[in-house]
Order: sequence, then C-alpha cells, then structure tokens
Amino acid sequence: MKILFVCNEYPPRPHGGVGTFVQTIARGLYDRGHQVTVLGLGDGDLVDTDGGIRVVTLRGSKVRYVGNLISRLRLQRWLSRQAREGQIDIIEAPDYMGMLPFGVPGCPVVIRLHLSSTSISLQAGRKAPPGISLYERHTLKANPNWIAVSHYILELTRQTFGVSSKRSAVIYNPVPAVPTSLPEMPELPAHFVLYAGQVSKRKGVLILAEAARELMTHHPGLHLVYVGGDFSHNGERPASELIREVVGPELVARVHILGHLNRENVLACMRRASVFAFPSRLEALGLVVLEAMNCGLPVVCTNYPPGPEIVEDGVNGLLADPTSPKDFCEKITRLLEDPALARRLATNARQSIAERFSLDGCIEQTERFYEACLEQSVPLLESRRSVGSLDRG
Repeated sequence: MKILFVCNEYPPRPHGGVGTFVQTIARGLYDRGHQVTVLGLGDGDLVDTDGGIRVVTLRGSKVRYVGNLISRLRLQRWLSRQAREGQIDIIEAPDYMGMLPFGVPGCPVVIRLHLSSTSISLQAGRKAPPGISLYERHTLKANPNWIAVSHYILELTRQTFGVSSKRSAVIYNPVPAVPTSLPEMPELPAHFVLYAGQVSKRKGVLILAEAARELMTHHPGLHLVYVGGDFSHNGERPASELIREVVGPELVARVHILGHLNRENVLACMRRASVFAFPSRLEALGLVVLEAMNCGLPVVCTNYPPGPEIVEDGVNGLLADPTSPKDFCEKITRLLEDPALARRLATNARQSIAERFSLDGCIEQTERFYEACLEQSVPLLESRRSVGSLDRG
C-alpha cells in the first residue's frame, strides 16, 4: 500500500506522543514493504527522508484569523493531487487539531483518535477553542473511518462531538523495544519514585507531590523524580514551583525536576527507579505507563479511564484514585515495602506488554483496517471513473 500520515510533529521536530507513535508505526509499515509518506505543516516547504520514509513539510499560513483555514485547504489540495496521480492509496491523520475537515475526494482517510483538543479542554473544565473544535468535529464527520487508541477515547469522542463512525476499531498503541544500551544517568539518586510526562496540574503532579511528602517523611532515603516539560496554565506559576511548595522546604532537596529528556534518557530513569507513579486524570492511553511496564518497573496508575484498560489491579500493577494523595501514597508504600509483590507485578507487566501492546500486533491490525477501508472505497471510485467516462463521451 501507499500510505500517507498527516503529522505536524514528526521527530526530530518538537513532538509528543502522537509524533512518537507516527514515527514508530511508519517505520514498522515501511519495514513490511509499504510505501510510506509523512506530511505536515511547518515554517517552509521541505522534502526530507527518514530511512526510506518520505517526509514532506508544507509551509503553514500565518495570516491572522484565516491562517488555520488556509493551511488546511493547502493540505487538502496537495493530498487530492497526490491521490489523483496515484501516489497515495490511503491517508491517516490524528483527531487532534482537525487537520482534514474537508476530507480528500477519491482517497479513503482514517482518523486515529489519540485525544482531541476539544476533549482536553472540556475534561479540564475549560471552554474549548471554537475554531479548533469546529475543525475537529468536521474532520470526524468528513472521515468516518476511526481507529481509537483505547475504548475510553472512542466513547469519549462520540460523546464530545455527537458524531458516529461508519467503521471503527480499537487498536492499542505499540510499545517500542527498549534499546540494549541506555545512558548511565549518574545524577539520579539511588532510591526514587519516578513520574514521566507533561509536568502540569492536569497530569496530577501536585497530587503526587502531596503523596510524596508523606512517603519521604517515612522513608528517609527516598527521592521523587519528575521527567517532562514544565507547564503552567492560565497565567499560573510553572508546575515545578508549585511542586516544591507542596513538598515543603524540609524535603525539597529530595525532589528532582529534570525537564524534557529524550526517550533513551527517560528509559534509563525507568530502569533505575523503584516505582513509577502516574496520577493523570486525562489520557488517551498512557504510553509512558506502558514504557515503564516494559522496563520491568512496578507501576501505580490512575484508576480513571483508560487506566484499567492498561493495568489489572493487583496483577500487573496497582490502581489508585488520582484525586487522592492518600491512596497514591498507600499504593506506592505497598510496592516499596513488599519487594516480592513489586517483582511479581513487574514480571506480569512485561508479559502483558508483549501480549497486548506489541508493534507487530498494532501493525497487523492497522493493515487489516486499511484493507477494509480500501475495499469499501473501490466501488465508489469505480463508479466515479465510470461517470467521468460517460461525461467525456
């Protein structure tokens, strides 16, 4: 197949989970013999390569008020031309930011539901940005073939937008293999609880800080390490400052906020940590939790959806209430004070990753979904060709 991914954050550009996912699956599909292109918006027109993957950047418009519309129209025109010329069989785009609100005539489009900007805003109690929300809604309506990264996100998307799909599937994101060689990270303490992800209130970092205040008081050698970009919302101070305030002056020296690290350094932190804690209240899937489980690190994960889709409580990890510092403190304490339990959960976690979140499994399911979409589109395309021939006659 000739597959194109729409992605504005393909590495090495600044990226989050969507960019990492697209690169992982694009490389996997290329290795299986497919022709893969990645298309995104940027500061200028550029064509590059990632191995055998073509990476195309179109200049995004910065015209005030209408720049988003102009950029999306330019994407649609470029894609339509490539489809007419037979350069693309199928397109995949994320729901986030609604990049394809007009569809692409003559080419099936799959929308991968990672987590829309609208859902993020509404779940955080903020008003959704009206323009982006409109683009996201129309992208879902114009392209009703959806792959969701969790059952939770599929249902949340339907509820948020009041839109239904014609074809849908839940395909969990894959967890890439852990490199055989990782950095040493000598600056890490000997004994610590690790959090990785966006350092923001929405991710529960202050809840963890409150839990850690109790933990570190009763475990004198224990430290708390945060890895991830430091964020603030609505004019608030950065989350890192709030964390230090919550922990207090007597314990703050045992709190380490390392900022954004590349994947290899994050995995090195996971390999050295005692427990991974993730009290986020809004996730599409929680890839960072899966990475920790794959590293053999016992995890305490949020019991809010989709946490229970990832972690079976007491089997391959523990679940805790992300609004309760006390619950997180108790669950982390169980792992710290019961090494046998921690080892058993970590062993089971690795096994569950191999069984449910493998790259091969994700790619095979994605290929089957693409094939079904292409089969469905063939009669329509042939009908259009026939009508065009009659018109010319």
